[in-house]
Formats: sequence, C-alpha cells, structure tokens
Amino acid sequence: MAQPDLQSRLAFTLKSAGLLEWYVELDDSLNDARAAVEAVTHALDACSLGSTSLTEFLEHIHPEDRDSVAEHVAIALSTGDEVRFECRVLVGDTGVQTVSVMGRSTAHPEFRSLHFISQDVTDCRRSEAIAKGQMRALELAVVGAPLAEVLVELTRSAQEQSAGVIRAAIMRLDEDGKLRFIEASSLPDDFVRSLDGMDTGSNETSCSVSVRTGQPSITVDIDTDPKWQQHRAKALEHGLHACWSTPILSTEREIMGTIACYSNVRSVPSAVEQEGITLLANTAALVVQRDRANRARAKAEQRMATNERRFRGLVKATNSLTWATSPAVDIIEPQSEWSEFTGQTFEQACGKGWLDAVHPEDRPEVEEVVGEMHSVFTNKRAEYRVRRRDGQYRYMSGHAVPIFDERGNIKEWSGGLTDITDRKQAEHRLNHLATHDALTGLPNRTYLNDHLRELVNFIPEGQQLMIMLIDLDRFKEVNDSMGHGYGDVLLVQIAHRLRQALPTGDLVARLGGDEFVVVAHLPDGVRSAELIATDLLRAIQLPCDVLGTRYHPSASMGMCLYPNPDTTIDELLQHADIAMYRAKDAGGTRIQFFSAEMSIETKNRMALELDLRDALERDEFVLHYQPRIRLGDDMACGVEALIRWNHPTKGLIPPNAFIPIAEATGLICKIGSWVLRQACADIQLLVERIGIDLVLSVNVSPVQLKSPTLCSDVRHALDASGMKASDLELELTESGLIEDTDTSHQLLRELCDIGVRLAIDDFGTGYAGIAYLRQYPIDVVKLDRSFLGPSSGTDSTMDFIKAVTEMCHSLGMRVVAEGVEDSNMLQQLVRSSCDEAQGYLFAQPMPLSRLDDFIIDRQAS
Repeated sequence: MAQPDLQSRLAFTLKSAGLLEWYVELDDSLNDARAAVEAVTHALDACSLGSTSLTEFLEHIHPEDRDSVAEHVAIALSTGDEVRFECRVLVGDTGVQTVSVMGRSTAHPEFRSLHFISQDVTDCRRSEAIAKGQMRALELAVVGAPLAEVLVELTRSAQEQSAGVIRAAIMRLDEDGKLRFIEASSLPDDFVRSLDGMDTGSNETSCSVSVRTGQPSITVDIDTDPKWQQHRAKALEHGLHACWSTPILSTEREIMGTIACYSNVRSVPSAVEQEGITLLANTAALVVQRDRANRARAKAEQRMATNERRFRGLVKATNSLTWATSPAVDIIEPQSEWSEFTGQTFEQACGKGWLDAVHPEDRPEVEEVVGEMHSVFTNKRAEYRVRRRDGQYRYMSGHAVPIFDERGNIKEWSGGLTDITDRKQAEHRLNHLATHDALTGLPNRTYLNDHLRELVNFIPEGQQLMIMLIDLDRFKEVNDSMGHGYGDVLLVQIAHRLRQALPTGDLVARLGGDEFVVVAHLPDGVRSAELIATDLLRAIQLPCDVLGTRYHPSASMGMCLYPNPDTTIDELLQHADIAMYRAKDAGGTRIQFFSAEMSIETKNRMALELDLRDALERDEFVLHYQPRIRLGDDMACGVEALIRWNHPTKGLIPPNAFIPIAEATGLICKIGSWVLRQACADIQLLVERIGIDLVLSVNVSPVQLKSPTLCSDVRHALDASGMKASDLELELTESGLIEDTDTSHQLLRELCDIGVRLAIDDFGTGYAGIAYLRQYPIDVVKLDRSFLGPSSGTDSTMDFIKAVTEMCHSLGMRVVAEGVEDSNMLQQLVRSSCDEAQGYLFAQPMPLSRLDDFIIDRQAS
C-alpha cells in the first residue's frame, strides 16, 4: 500500500494536534509590505477560513483585536523578530474562536515570507476563564467580600469565556416572588430598570421562564420570541439579540435566581459554553447561598456545611484539588485530596514532607516561595510538577491565600492546585514546531538565531568555531523536473547525511529551501574546518535513490571562522552566505572560505544595486549608438543602441557592470522598456532629419523574453515614435531562446506578427546551430566577435565564417559581423559574402549628437 506523502502526513499531524500553519509568500518588489502585500495562505483549515490574502485574513479577526494582530504582523515583517499573541477569530456568521499564534517573517535570497503556527485555544481559554472566575469568586467569598463583588467575578468570567460576545447578569428570586438584579454591571442602566422586579409567574422574559420551570431558557432571537414582547424594544435598542438564562439552584434544588447571558448576535450557546454557564450558575448558587446564610444566622452552620461540599465538588469538577496548612506552610491535618492525588500518607506529607512529591528540578523554586510565605502574607502563585500516585509527574498551577483571624493574625494558608499538563504539552509542541523544520526535523532559522550567540560564547579556549552555509547545486532543477515531493525526499536524505557526518556536539540546521547551516567546533583551526567540510561534501555527493530514481547530489559551501578579525558575531551567517555564493559563482561543488575582499565586493555590488533602483527615475541612463556598415556599398545602413549609466559619482558605467544586477533584480524589464522607447524616438527623428533610412537594433535580455509585457512595450515604442516595425530589429540571445522553447516559439510568432526583425546575437558562442535556427523565424545572424579577433584570421576560421554565411543566406537570413577592428579582417568578410559589419574599424559607440554627422559624412564619402 502506497504511503502518504510527507505533505499529507504533515497536514494530518497538524490537524491531529489541533494546530493551524499559515505561510505567506511576499513579493520583494513591493515598497510597502504592509499595505500592498499579496499573500496566499496554505494551511490546515482549522478556522474554516480557506485560502485568503493577508488583508482578508485580518477581516476574520474580531474587530477589537484587528489592530493588535496587524501590529504584530507588521512587527514580524519589519524586524524579523518572533511574535506571540492571542486573538479572536470570527467563524461563520456568529461564531468566535480564540487562537494562540507564534511566528515570524523569514528572509531568503529568493523569497520573503511570513510563517505562523497557531492553535485553537477557545475551549482552553473558556475553561481557564471559568476556573479563574470560580476560584476568584470563591477566594473572595472565603475572605468575606461583599456579595456584589463576588458576583462581578462570575459575570466577568461568563463574558470572558465567550470572548466578549455576551453580557452577563445575575438576578435573585426574592421572597415576594420578584426577580431583582444583584449583579448587572455590564448592562445599560435603563434596561436594568425596565426588567428589575419582574414577576416570575409571567412570561415576560427568558429569566422568568427559567425561574418558573427550573430549566435553562434559551431565546435565540429576541426580535421574534413572543415572551420578549414587553421588553423587546428596550433590548434591541441596546443591541441585545439573544438571551440564555440558566437557573441558580441551591443544593436542595431550590431556585434562588438566574444567571442570564445577553448575546450581541442571534445565537445559541455551544455545549461547552452552556457547561461553563452551568458551572458559574453552580458557583453563583454557592456564594448566594453563603450570603443568604450570613443574613439568616439561624441556619448559618447548616449553610456553611453545604457550601463546603458544594465548593469541593466544583473544585473537583475543574480538575483541581484543595489544601490547607499552618502559617509556616506545614501540613498539620490530613489532606484527603492531596493524599488521593499523590499517594502520600498523612505521616509522609506531615510538616514539609509534602515537598517530597515535588519534582526535584522544581523543588528549589517551590522552597523559595514557601520561604516567602513565612513572612509575606499575600496571595502566591507558582507552576511546578507534582508526582502523581502512579509515579507520573503532572504540571500543576498552584495558588495560595492567607487566612486571617478576627484580630488580623494569619491562622492558616489555603489554596488549590489545577492540573495544566495538557496545556504545557501543547505549548511544548507549539514551541518545537516553531523552532524546528517540519520536513527534516532539524533546528530551523529561529532556533539558530536564538542559540548562535550562546554557542559562540562557549568556544573552548584556543579553539575556533566554523559557520558553514551549504546550498545544494541545481536543486531548483530537481523540483522543476521531478516535482516537490521528490525534492522533499532528497532534502530529508541530505539532512540525515549531514547529521551522521558531523562530530558529536556540533549543530546542523535548515534555513529553508535547500540551504543548511553547520556550526562546528575546530580543535585545530583551519585544518579541522577543511577536514569537516571535505567529509560533509563527500557525504552529500554519495549517489542516492529517491523514489526509485538514481540521483547524484552536489553542493556549494561557504565558511567563515570565529574568532576572526574580519567577522563579528552578527556577521557570521552573512559572511558564510557571501562565501557560499562565491563558491556557486565559481561553478559549484566546491568549498570556499570567506575573506574580507568578498565582503567589500558584495557591499560595492549592493551599493550599486541600491543606486540602480532609482537611476531610471533620476534620468541617469543615456544611449550611445554604433553604426552598422553595409559591406556591399560601404554605407551606414543601421545602428545598434547601447545603454550607458551616467552615475552621479562614478561617471559613465558600461553595461557589463550593471546589466547583470538589473537582470538579477528584475529591473531590466523597466530599463529595457525605456531603451526601446528612447531609441525608437531618437532614430526616427534622426531619419526624418537626414533623410536616410536606418535599421535600429536593440538588445533584449533573456529576462525580458519572460515578461508578458514585451510585445506591448514594442508596440508602444513604435506607436509613440512613428517608426515602421520593419525598421526595428530585436537582438535575442541563444540561451534566452532555449530555456523554454514552447514559450520562445509563441513569443517570436507574436513579434513577427508585429512586423519587427529578429536577430540572433553572439552566434557561435552558445547552443544554436544552423539546424536549430531553422525552428525560429530569424532574420539576422550576428557573428560573435571572438571569430574576428587578431588570432582568429586562420583559414579554418574564415572557412567557417564563409560556410555559416552561405547557409544563412540559403535560409534567407542576413549575416552581420561584430567587433571588426582591422582592414584585413574586413577584406576576408567581404570575400565570405558577409552582409554587414560593425566595430571600431568603422566607429566606436557614440552619442546621438555625433551620429548624424557620421552618417552624413559616410554617405558623402
């Protein structure tokens, strides 16, 4: 049976864990990432949001939380720091979920992205809100706080467990059969006055029905429910659309009042919400009953006993246990719940023997808190592990409250412990997912950033640390040709090989894509680095079987050492990355140490790139034109447009210094479009002025060939200048045509439909042959200057040029020789029947202002 692929397994794992992963790829060319980012979210649809943009995702955030979430996302985008936050998410028309999110943005040579992992913590927060409200209310009740103050905690807990969608209030059933509010701090005053004192024998509201029947009364829509006829207008005036009323019952099932939750939307409570409201109603019953007992002292003793049983039942229902100690935090009386949980007998727990059940790693912290409790009599909280009866340690959240006598002296400590093991385990899983690569299991960039400085600070004296960045060669071709599943399996195998080849104690991490980082200690400095790097490269290069296919991987490696006068701690990864790209530029499958010169070259290139981005707006580009001479009559028949960058501080920069940068950054499309428009305008005006027909030749970058706007750019340039399409010749490179032959065929057909000429530039240095050219509608072949240099005038070279010329003529193509610099070569070209030539023998590239004089003088001579 076929195994599911890694992506499906990951999806299953995330879904089983109740986690949501969303990954947003960002377009680096955007200037305002927050305002203009176009994002696609690929996630397990835990919140039923589907695939959305980042803006649309924010629309699913609860309105009160959107600014906070947007601010966290902006922080992740602008700083790359990890962000953690919780927010409420709107689900469907009425639902609200609370999610816990952890993530950060990533920077990569090929892309930027946001990576977030979140977990639905709605039920957890509901349980926490209920438990917190119960505990706080019970604590207040124990210390004798006023009833209204205690009930505020319960209504606040009800509101928190529904993420702010409801407003809660409590009504007490008085002896006269009327319902009166005893806690309504979240409701409007005029609404409270309207309902206060209603008769329970009527059907005035959901509360009266709940009290009369002793059962919850749920009104989904106040606007249509007949029992709200009398108070409907007042409720709707304040945006109250639903009411869920649950009776407050005493231990004898006596109805003492009701807890009512008013919803801002038409809805019914979920099972979890109703269970929480019921727990709060039970707690309300406890505190109201306690208050009633205080006001009816004749029954105080009986009421106190009932409340105690009720209290312990409620605490046990919240997966908690209670305890009490002496002022010195010694157990002096049997603690049944503690003994039941830990298995300790009273004799074992007596005094401070209870500390023996605390995990040894957590005991010092607990003992420190206990020491404070001897002299500081304020509420205490702590989280620590306690050994259960079966020997398993459980994470517990503990709180302690000092109990004072009537003279203000402490007489005991009382408190409780709540099992939070599930929450701790979920946090651990979330943290592991955030700091480790899901595919390979290796530490990720987050982990590396958090621990690299720590690793550097613990270098043994006299040793160095090596940071190595490894990038697989031609990995993109693997994904493009074999599929991403194949690439993922290969990455897993490479990760395993790196782990096996590294010495124990050294670190390998995956940055993303096909990039890995190795952090290794070097007992013998550079020699150790060379040995480790050689072992790693050898391990990577071993052939492997990937999904039944034999593959021979290779990699480029860049290394830097620390301590090193040329590298600071913050520059380690950057310098290793620079060295890696130097290895890749040198052909790959090699190891390269970082040197200070590399950093200078990289910074210079970066500075040039930054200047290049604004050069077009600052009008810093100029065009020079090199004439093409027709060999039949020695007349100028055309010109080639050649761009120059007139840098404000560096002067005139030749194209070979900035065109590769423009191609790598995508700026070449804008620059190429400008060249087309400017050159067509220049030459058309020149032709009209001197009355001599000229063909304009413009170079087209391989990057432009992939642009969907190339054809429209050509049309706009021709239309704006008035130039005939047949007078424009586009020079294409051989490599650009063969990258995607289907796309190339389609593009050339569209250009032919426009009517422009097409030329193959630098013929003879790339891939094309005469047979290959027959596939394309080429008009002109330009021989590369390497055939025309001083050492190229051999008989065999001239025979080759003559043969190429004859074959091109047979296919209806014209032949142009570039780089002609001496008259002997010119005579050879004439004898070879070459059609045109250009080069320094005739003229160097010149500004437009000198071009018309040259052409006119040439014509006259």
